[in-house]
Amino acid sequence: MDFIRNFIESYLPENFSAHGHEVDNLIVWVHYLMFILFVGWGFYFIYTLYRFRSSNNPKASYKGITNHYSTYVEGGIILFEVFLLFSLALPGWKRLKTNVEKPQIIEIQNSVYETRDNLISDFDIEDDITTYFPESEVNQNMQVIHVIAQTFNYNIHYPGPDGKFGPRHRYLVDDGEGEFIGLDWNHPDSKDDIVLLDELILEVDKPVLIYLTSKDVIHSFFLPEFRVKQDAIPGQRVAIFFTPEKTTKDFLEGLNPSAEDFSLWDWIADPENYDYDYLDYNNDGTSMNFSGERGIKIAETYGRDTFQLGCAQLCGSGHAKMNKGDMFIVSKEDYQKWYFSQMWAKNSVVVDEDEDEDW
Repeated sequence: MDFIRNFIESYLPENFSAHGHEVDNLIVWVHYLMFILFVGWGFYFIYTLYRFRSSNNPKASYKGITNHYSTYVEGGIILFEVFLLFSLALPGWKRLKTNVEKPQIIEIQNSVYETRDNLISDFDIEDDITTYFPESEVNQNMQVIHVIAQTFNYNIHYPGPDGKFGPRHRYLVDDGEGEFIGLDWNHPDSKDDIVLLDELILEVDKPVLIYLTSKDVIHSFFLPEFRVKQDAIPGQRVAIFFTPEKTTKDFLEGLNPSAEDFSLWDWIADPENYDYDYLDYNNDGTSMNFSGERGIKIAETYGRDTFQLGCAQLCGSGHAKMNKGDMFIVSKEDYQKWYFSQMWAKNSVVVDEDEDEDW
């Protein structure tokens, strides 16, 4: 029945995650079963039309079936479904959603230190690397990120080098001031946190653990190319696992090999601190780029957008806007450059709290 698999896979987007083939196989096997049931019930329907035709049964039988075979069959099906529920479904759900292994702390690789040291040298930054990354920096064997959905955006919350997420409080939420998740910036664990809106940046080939929730209504976090779809439910925190296996650069350049080479720094905002200093990663002599136009220009250049942060749950009148968030899968070096720039922007300027009191 390869024609079923070929037909289904022709409608599926390409898979770029380590576990995606398992999801695809499950979809195919469900359709195999549905096909078998369709054929089986089709033959049974034809049989009943022939078996109980009016010429063979001129008078209806009001007594009906006298044996109990159908009852036994129904009881067997119920027991089998109970077996599947308690032996496969519930243990599998518990393993994936509740028994979440804590990330393990691993040694920071020398290549990471070299990348950061080179950035300090390239941009003539006078500070030592420990200004941005303390000696006790936490490095984990997976990327741990919090995603907080709201109408009609996704808030992406990264921990800093300490590996700790700052606390979030409802009373600190102020959408008018851009405080969408109510992060307590005065807490020690929040000082180095990174918060993005509708922008998710991940390192290729490194496992991702996302804790998903919502602050208003039910949303459905959807990454089709990575076979991820999970409801974001207010008051609940749900774990999602996947490992991206292809960078955005390789993906987009593969769509249009004749287009210009993809550079992440052309499409995300250049890191800039409060003194308006910036790190010019793409060497264009300006902090301006196409980050505000990427929804149009990426599609024009490569034939489609980058990976999208979608919502697969009708969540309100602006539901369609939740398909406009962007996800970039980047190389290890680019991820370190981006992460370094976030810490540089936070720590490169020390603001005196008593300064400019008149403001």
